[in-house]
Amino acid sequence: MRVELLSNCERAFFLNSFKQNVRVDGRKCDEFREVKVIVGSELGSCLVMLGETKVLAQVSCSLVEPSTTRGNMGTIEVQVDMSPMASPDYEDGRLNSKGLELMRILELLYRDCGVVDLESLCLRTFKQVWQIRIDVHVLASDGSLVDCACIASSTALAHFRRPDVSVLPDSIIIHSNDEKIPISLNIYHMPICVTFGITSDGQNIIDPTDKEEQCLGGSLIVATNKRHEICALHQSGKFLLSEQLIVQCVDRAIQRAIDVSELIYSVIADDNLKRSNRQQINGFSELISLNVLTSHQCEANELIAPAVKIDALESIPNIEEVVTVDDNQMQIGSSNRVVRRKNEDVELMEQVQSITFLKESKEQENKIQKNPQDLEEVDELLQGIEEEFGLPD
Repeated sequence: MRVELLSNCERAFFLNSFKQNVRVDGRKCDEFREVKVIVGSELGSCLVMLGETKVLAQVSCSLVEPSTTRGNMGTIEVQVDMSPMASPDYEDGRLNSKGLELMRILELLYRDCGVVDLESLCLRTFKQVWQIRIDVHVLASDGSLVDCACIASSTALAHFRRPDVSVLPDSIIIHSNDEKIPISLNIYHMPICVTFGITSDGQNIIDPTDKEEQCLGGSLIVATNKRHEICALHQSGKFLLSEQLIVQCVDRAIQRAIDVSELIYSVIADDNLKRSNRQQINGFSELISLNVLTSHQCEANELIAPAVKIDALESIPNIEEVVTVDDNQMQIGSSNRVVRRKNEDVELMEQVQSITFLKESKEQENKIQKNPQDLEEVDELLQGIEEEFGLPD
């Protein structure tokens, strides 16, 4: 894992801002960042944006054989993907310490805390059960990654619908969504995680960013639900916590869980209403801003060529010294192409002159035809000359 370390000046600046209760992004030490929850057009997909942290969760299901110890219960599997697209500190195809910590916390919450009714996922005891798979994809990481992933996973589970089945004595028929309405999961509660950063002097920093986490001595992650139940406590770092500080963090986490749960339920209810009314589900396409498409606002780009003199268009023959073949002998001299081109130019000039002469003669003939009186005068003049000199007719 390649971690971009902070300089001493940056670390001192962050710690000084904590003491003044003013953070770099304008928040106070006890304020959260804005959270956005968006469900996709496909059931079981959810995108959560917590500040600059973005996590996509996708829930799917498949029929598997249950374990020998719990043959009447389904299973839940959690997979985490952290690619370099989220942060240059991550390696492709390999989870670092932060990724392993995230996967363990999610497995603890959704597998061991009884979030989903696993007995309702059983089709045949010790033969076939539903396996619920939660795929968590980290798109951008800027602190409080566990909080964002937990909200995305809880929303995806509430948004997911498994296909309806018909259990026969010898087989199981899985119906499509067109044949039978898919069935939602039986969710008992919705855990919400909150990260509290702890400084070396015991100060509490809520929802720290990535750079703020590097200045802290450790963190405390509290997972609660809206029923005022503590689902999990996770501490990272070597420091001691007082009882008063833990109680303070738990109270703040419970209030946060109530607010986020209401947001999730409102998003799910709005999506269900659109689907029941057969309205168009935009899903993640709402994130694409049409303001960046400015093709209809651009004017036509006209290219105007500069003026060129006629003299520049005249081609000047370039005489090159080339090797010519004459009577099977190699000689070095002027190119025959240039001589041939000169002869062609002379012939062309002669043709132009002849055409001009014919044109002028025709014009003269036309003038003579247009003036018959002049012709009679010329004839009389010629006849007088012949009589005077005694020329025969």
